[in-house]
Amino acid sequence: MTRRHQVRTLAALGLGAPLLVGLGIGGFSQAVATTAVPPVQDAPAAVAAPAERTGSGEGAAGEDGAAGEEAAAPSDVFTTGSQEFPRADRSTITAGDVASQLYGYAADPSLSDEATCTDGLALGQPGAVTRCTVIGWSGEQETYYGYMAPAGVAEADYWLYFSKDAPLSEEAAATLNDGLNGTGAYPVWGEEQEQSTTLSQDVAVERANFVLDGFGREDLTVTSVEGEVDLTSTTPVRGTAVEDGSGRTVGVTLLPIPTDGEAPAMMISIDGP
Repeated sequence: MTRRHQVRTLAALGLGAPLLVGLGIGGFSQAVATTAVPPVQDAPAAVAAPAERTGSGEGAAGEDGAAGEEAAAPSDVFTTGSQEFPRADRSTITAGDVASQLYGYAADPSLSDEATCTDGLALGQPGAVTRCTVIGWSGEQETYYGYMAPAGVAEADYWLYFSKDAPLSEEAAATLNDGLNGTGAYPVWGEEQEQSTTLSQDVAVERANFVLDGFGREDLTVTSVEGEVDLTSTTPVRGTAVEDGSGRTVGVTLLPIPTDGEAPAMMISIDGP
């Protein structure tokens, strides 16, 4: 049922990956099954606070056994890339819009797949999660959990991230929406570099600066990381960076984005302001 492995090639995209990942779904973003997606509108007032929604998402997963135990982890994590709100005064997207982007990335239109999500998402609700389902023509189901993060580039408003089979940990979800101080997902390795899945502290520092440079944050240099970084998990690792102009020290969080079958990516969350 899943078609993502036919269209996603982070391993070969190198420095252009953050832009091309978002562009890869353009041809499919208008449809969920055979029903047109409604226009973007404000999230309903009934949407719960972030902590409540995060908890309810984990509970819902537990009902079908996807994340009933604390040790459960997503089998895949990916992003649909940079997106823009259709109007400057919007900061929310509907459940239908989340499902639309998931459909374009995880469904197979030739098999009449369909995608649905339970809630919309808002930038003002860090850590909020919506539970989504992709259903194939045979009835086969895949469960995803959607999150919204501020855009890491000036030309976009937000990114959507999805974890498959189980939600992200609360710590990882909170790292995604960090108050406009995140870089967005970026490949950890260049095309010609030898790749490993576990980064020592020294290598993690080097790769974190590679990600920062890729997003135009040459003004910031990561100087230390508190431990090894496992690129196969979504376990955040704290670190320290220095602003090149002022010399001010700021905290950062390295969040691996372990896409299944592709080169891993990383998001850098920069403590604000």
